[in-house]
Amino acid sequence: MDLARQGPRKRRRAVVLGALGAAGVALALTFWRAPLAAAPAIDKSSIWIERVRRGDLLRQVPVQGTLVPERVQWLSAAQAAHVAEILLRPGAQVEPDSVVVVLENVELELAALEAERQAASAASALIQLDVRTEAEEKAELALLGGLRAELESAERHAASAEQLARQALISDAEHKDSLSTKAGLAARVGAAEQRHHVLLSGRHRQLEAQRAELLHLREIANFRRRQLAGLEVRAGIRGVVQEVPLERGQWVAIGALLAKIAEPGHLKADVKVAEANARDVYRGMPVRFDSPAGNFRGHVERVDPAVVAGSVRLEVLLDEALPSGARTDQAVFGYVELEQLKDVLYVARPAGVQEGAPAGLYRLDPDHTHATRITAQLGRGSAKEVEIKTGLSEGEEIVVSDVSSFEMAPRIQLK
Repeated sequence: MDLARQGPRKRRRAVVLGALGAAGVALALTFWRAPLAAAPAIDKSSIWIERVRRGDLLRQVPVQGTLVPERVQWLSAAQAAHVAEILLRPGAQVEPDSVVVVLENVELELAALEAERQAASAASALIQLDVRTEAEEKAELALLGGLRAELESAERHAASAEQLARQALISDAEHKDSLSTKAGLAARVGAAEQRHHVLLSGRHRQLEAQRAELLHLREIANFRRRQLAGLEVRAGIRGVVQEVPLERGQWVAIGALLAKIAEPGHLKADVKVAEANARDVYRGMPVRFDSPAGNFRGHVERVDPAVVAGSVRLEVLLDEALPSGARTDQAVFGYVELEQLKDVLYVARPAGVQEGAPAGLYRLDPDHTHATRITAQLGRGSAKEVEIKTGLSEGEEIVVSDVSSFEMAPRIQLK
């Protein structure tokens, strides 16, 4: 219909619709002609592709550390002294009575001599006291014997005087004198016996006190002798000298470290586990070690309660003999075996994912020339593998290497 024949309002509507129709066609042609955004191309040899599998998954976490002696003997200074001589150096084989270091302390030697002198003086004083008190006892016994003899004689005279007095052959005065003599001697004998008892008891007490003093001084002398003997520092165990942080002539204080002795045949592993993995590690869990000298197994004996620099220290006792090449301070790497998961889907652990959380992964398309980004729910993880809860099926392949450079692309092309 000719626009001139239409009304003004209809003519304006037709013009607007015609303009919009022309713009829509132009826009459609623009989008039709523009190519779709191309998927980023990745060299297939530069990425790591793994297949999803089903089976038993051994959960394990990595640990690393060193082999250390299970039994260590630390030798320390019992007295302040100078280092007179160092007889053995690190690496030397020692027996329990092997002298490692010889110390010197002149004051200690003088103190030992003084203790010996005091003990000898106390022994001499004991002998003198014994002799003197025994002589006094003997003299008192002799006096007591004489008094007893006089008493017996006075008793006989008193008895005779008693008979004569009955016959009126002696006067009353003589009779009374004999009785008085007898009574006086009896009193003297009683006093002498009491004095002898006191002397005897006192002698025993004095000797016991002097013996106790002698014993005390001898103990001090023995202690001083042991201190002197301790200046020859002995190993105490059969093993190998690990450290001797000394120099000849050096002054060492009480308690200073002199040497470290270790039994090389009894080693344990001192290892560390990452803080994030330590929550699943407990005492008694098995540990498998891989070392340049060979493989061996052990079990967790102790878990340190503290976290230091993002890791937790573990003490692992070994369940089997170490390989012949293993030695103290050798680096070891191993895995703590947490648990065995039965019949689960799992795959090699992708880079940058967290267990128990959803993860964006690239799954290979059937043509193996493209990979599409999908979201999978991960389960429990291990050192090298992780459980797949949902999002993937057995036999599918995913990219497990670092995808941070193209992780926002919904699809990638594999060259």
